Amino acid sequence: MINIAAGSSFRTASDPSRRDEARVACRVLAEFRALGPLEAVVAGRLVDLGAPKQRALLALLVSRAGQPVAVEVILEALWAEHPPPSAMASLQAYVANLRRVLEPDRAPRTPATVLRTCPPGYLLDRRVVDVDVHRFSGHATAGWQAWDRGDAQQALREFETALSLWRGQAYAEVAYAPCIVPEVARLEELRLSVVEARCAALLAVGAHEVAVAELDAFVHAYPLREYGCELLSLALYRAGRQADALGVLRATQRRLSEELGIDPRPSLQHLEREILNQVPALEWRPAPPVAVPTGPDRPAATGRARTTGPLPPAAPSPLVDGEVFVGREDALRQLLDALTGATGRGRVVTVSGEPGIGKTSLLRRFAMLAGAPVLWGSCPEHVVAPPLWLWEQILRAAGTCFPHHPVPAPVAELLNGDHQQMADGTEVATATLRRFEAILHYLTDASQAAPLVIVFDHLHRADASSLRLLAHLAESVPENRLLLAVSYRSGEAASLAETLAALARSELTRIELAGLDVRETRCLASDLLHREVGRPTAEGLWERTEGNPFFLRELIKLLTTDEHLAHPHTVPVPVPVREVVLRRMGCLPQSALDVVSVAAVAGRHFAIEIVAEAAGIGIESALEIMDAAGAVGLIVEDEQRLGWFRFTHALAAEALYESIGRLRRVRLHRRIGMAAVRAWAGVPERAAEIARHWLLAAELDPAAAARACTYAAAAARAADTRLAFGEAATLWRQALTAAELAQREDFDRYPLLLGLGTSLYRAGNPRDGLPVFIQAIEESLVVGESRGKPATSRLVAVAAAAVGEPLWRQSGDGEAGRRLVDALERALAQVTDPVSHALLLSCLGVARMRDDDRGRRVALSDEALPLTRLVNDRLALTDLPQVDANRSNSPGQARWSMLDGRSDQGPNPN
Repeated sequence: MINIAAGSSFRTASDPSRRDEARVACRVLAEFRALGPLEAVVAGRLVDLGAPKQRALLALLVSRAGQPVAVEVILEALWAEHPPPSAMASLQAYVANLRRVLEPDRAPRTPATVLRTCPPGYLLDRRVVDVDVHRFSGHATAGWQAWDRGDAQQALREFETALSLWRGQAYAEVAYAPCIVPEVARLEELRLSVVEARCAALLAVGAHEVAVAELDAFVHAYPLREYGCELLSLALYRAGRQADALGVLRATQRRLSEELGIDPRPSLQHLEREILNQVPALEWRPAPPVAVPTGPDRPAATGRARTTGPLPPAAPSPLVDGEVFVGREDALRQLLDALTGATGRGRVVTVSGEPGIGKTSLLRRFAMLAGAPVLWGSCPEHVVAPPLWLWEQILRAAGTCFPHHPVPAPVAELLNGDHQQMADGTEVATATLRRFEAILHYLTDASQAAPLVIVFDHLHRADASSLRLLAHLAESVPENRLLLAVSYRSGEAASLAETLAALARSELTRIELAGLDVRETRCLASDLLHREVGRPTAEGLWERTEGNPFFLRELIKLLTTDEHLAHPHTVPVPVPVREVVLRRMGCLPQSALDVVSVAAVAGRHFAIEIVAEAAGIGIESALEIMDAAGAVGLIVEDEQRLGWFRFTHALAAEALYESIGRLRRVRLHRRIGMAAVRAWAGVPERAAEIARHWLLAAELDPAAAARACTYAAAAARAADTRLAFGEAATLWRQALTAAELAQREDFDRYPLLLGLGTSLYRAGNPRDGLPVFIQAIEESLVVGESRGKPATSRLVAVAAAAVGEPLWRQSGDGEAGRRLVDALERALAQVTDPVSHALLLSCLGVARMRDDDRGRRVALSDEALPLTRLVNDRLALTDLPQVDANRSNSPGQARWSMLDGRSDQGPNPN
């Protein structure tokens, strides 16, 4: 689903109430309005700001309120880098004029309070001024915090309040001055992000039509902002305009392709697929009421960390970045305990796990519960960030969170984009250390009043400078009140070895995230589908994903029918999951890709010797490739069975399998089957695995089909031995199918039919088993007729199997019973051997027990008994169940034991 943060320029967790209290504590002497034409309000009235260059000077100081601006910077900004000789005198005059305007009641020769001299230049003191830019940022931040809590109504109010401060282009009359252009651009980008966020909040509260009107104008003005197009498409879909929704997405795709030569971002492509499939998750549903913690668990407005105890009461499955959040109670407890411990000394917490496991969501949820300022920095995945980009985000957040805290000059230089380094190596090292120390003291000072949380998200993508600074900060963690929360991918930790070693020297808590369990999977699926999901469905989802939240969410979106809910294993691999898996595969060389493809065909669990032989490489080479696949999170070694490996998720193996062409897959199955036969010949436990590959290769040619039939029959017999009769029946059926593909007239189907019928009977399914036995009798009759010699032993064996089990009576009525009687009558006419004839007579009598022809049953009994006495064969008697009962009026009047041939009633008086 759509993430409100997708279009935001920055995110912080500052507390608006603290900013309001600070503003009250210091008397505001001047109010500046920069979100439009630059204005200043002193003592409740607008003041004249003077000539253009004087206004430009004030605009520059307002844009950097709280930071000293060097005289050299001001001169270059006002006179376009070519200041005249009189520039310094003019600057001092401008400053004097502004001081008179901004502090009209200041006594002569007393220090200025608003516009102060601060070597090496001038500073606009944020403690005594109010700037609408800062209020705009504060309301925007509060809106994003409300959204993180799942409170869309409050988020909407904050965003609307923020946008109401705008009166036109920021710093309108000096917007094109070189010194102001960067700030104007930053504010415009932030404004557009807030406009998009407001529209997302409108969608969340159900105001789809209002959002459509707002977004339609927005997209026409900014057609290349993909997030706005995404929101407009969703709004149109929810307003019942599916065709228009698809039209917006496709128009955006064409524009991006024609004008920029790029594809739309994956979320737009995914939304198009969801609209085409009418995924239920796109429909609007009222959000549950937001639970507000009360009592001792409610975070205090001062930003102090909450004490250890029960987690704050909240609505079930809270929202984090607009997505349902479930589970992770133990991990949240560890984070909150670490925050509590940070009141005395600093702590470090690392959160690691595979991609998609929920590291960022966990930290977002922790930030919502922390009750302390949270500074957030994240490393981008698809672009190369400049040095210290991670820290720029954190320091900008610190400036917003602590507006009255002085910003050291090295920090200000970094935030102003000053990354210039001197040529001399010693001077570079000195300057770097000074900057690191300034950042360290700035953040340490900010944590004096209360613990401060700093989040380093996706640290495995960080640049070397950011990592060195983090290691430097880690050395002083025990002496301050900082909680450093670091997230990274487990499979990419090698590049972080030195940094993690430095962090480990502090008081370190390690959290290794695993997948959600079945209970949490069930909860997530129920919340996303807005209906109760049964445990079997949850277990099926878990088996395919092992609880990976990203895989789970994508799979759950496709549970659109009751059939899919009942059988989640039938749902195809979600497209986003396939894209993620194939992108990971792209990190491997082609030779490794070929071997991993063979492994995917071998199955989720595979033996390395089989894969190596099928791929035509040595074991050592195959092991090296497994290591490379493990590094990208695709494959892990089986801890229980030596020489076995497995894909980390069933969905990953399925995605790779589906990416291989059909003909190549079938040929690989044959190669794997041949390797398996050589390795596992005579091992019953591996018979099913051998059969699986040959069955999937059966369509290649008749020879492959014949071998598939042979191995499937062997696997079926092994399953029967294990009493796995259902599995055996499936394998017998597959063997019969393979026999048809073999296209051999001399192929003997009789043992396959006899095995299938027997397995079905033993599995408690005579309704399907009896027709199979009948088919075996009929085919044996045809074979006997074609050869001119009856297949006596086969006819007797299958007839005894058909009626020898008491279960057959459950399906002996109706058409199947009539077919059985007819087949046995035909067999009786062919068989002349006395014993075999007697056995068939007995079986026919049993088969006719439920018909109305008592005379025929008596005749059969009278014919069978003399034959058996004639041959004096006790074994024959044991195989004549209920012969005499066929003479009785009802089957229950006489009973014969199949084990010893004794009648419970004694000799028949007739």
